[in-house]
Amino acid sequence: MYTLHTQVGTRATAAELVLHEGDLSYELRHLDITSDEHRSAEFLAVNPRGTLPALVTDGRTVACETIAIMMYLCDRHRLEHLAPAPEDESRGVMIDWITYHATEVQEPIKRYFYAHRHGGTEQVIQDVRDRARLLFNERWQLVENHLRVGGPFHLGDRFSIVDLYLLVTGSFSTPVEDQEYPAIKRCIDLTASRPKVADIYAKHLEGLRNIVETGVPR
Repeated sequence: MYTLHTQVGTRATAAELVLHEGDLSYELRHLDITSDEHRSAEFLAVNPRGTLPALVTDGRTVACETIAIMMYLCDRHRLEHLAPAPEDESRGVMIDWITYHATEVQEPIKRYFYAHRHGGTEQVIQDVRDRARLLFNERWQLVENHLRVGGPFHLGDRFSIVDLYLLVTGSFSTPVEDQEYPAIKRCIDLTASRPKVADIYAKHLEGLRNIVETGVPR
């Protein structure tokens, strides 16, 4: 039995989607980051980094980064319908793109939402957001180009965890997105329509709206 420490409306949803798609036995422990529950002594004993998600099994913390959890679950349980096996030549493509999303694409999104952490005047904060918006669009366009040429999924006709990650990332993109990306939209729509995805994704979107309305944690 796995325990996933999570909050709906965050990137932790991508890890939950792998648990659900993989038909794995799990329970959720919900934390409220807007109330600083992720900084409590109880949770810091689980994940000293104080970030979500965190995956626990048999009383031990396995991983605390979203893509680490996703890949760990796929490898441990041989979920080859979600991730190519190590000997599969498309494995490298999967690792490359999910890493790109988690590092390069996600970074300007986070910077946009947490621009206040850079300090300075309101003008400085706005400048940070403007730069984040431009950088995000540049990196988003590279994803669009890849999916347009080689889609509809990141691995061509083969669905994978990269598409689950894109689905969740896409829910954060609206505040910083200035253009239309039809190939990305197609991938997101195909992923969101999967039977084991739809309900969880709907809850994710609702949770994201609640976080934005409550106020992004400082």
